[in-house]
Amino acid sequence: MTSTVYRAADAPTVWLSSDVYSVTVRGEATGGAFSLTDGWVPPGGGPPPHVHLDATELIYVHTGEVAIVIEDIERTAGPGDTAVITPGTVHWFRNRTAAPARVLFVFTPPGTEEFFIQAGTPASPGVAVPLATDDDNARASEIGLRFGLAPGNGQDLPHDERTVV
Repeated sequence: MTSTVYRAADAPTVWLSSDVYSVTVRGEATGGAFSLTDGWVPPGGGPPPHVHLDATELIYVHTGEVAIVIEDIERTAGPGDTAVITPGTVHWFRNRTAAPARVLFVFTPPGTEEFFIQAGTPASPGVAVPLATDDDNARASEIGLRFGLAPGNGQDLPHDERTVV
């Protein structure tokens, strides 16, 4: 492990769950202590309900606002708010506003950042984020199992509240 500055421009950036995720700091950079992923969540965006089987997740809202649902209880989180999700807890979030949200994710132990890279599609700068399809979601669920992620309850909820025009 070496002390250094990790540049956002060097981070692998992917489209996943109709959002944009940049893996800023991988677990090996912290000696296996944690990872950091930067998310850009457009209006209506956010992942389906899921569970991290062995990782604690911190969800820090940098800008914008997201609804975070933890064990079927919805809370609104805005700039500076942080949710702590313990292993085995069903959760999901949704941007229910008209403006994008920037959300930072810390996972400890790390490993979930590799899920983002493998399940996502490399993002193309300047191209609108595509809506995730059922096939995309099924593929992400399959890959997620390899990284300690499992689908949560509420699968009948809309994955993405945006509509295709």
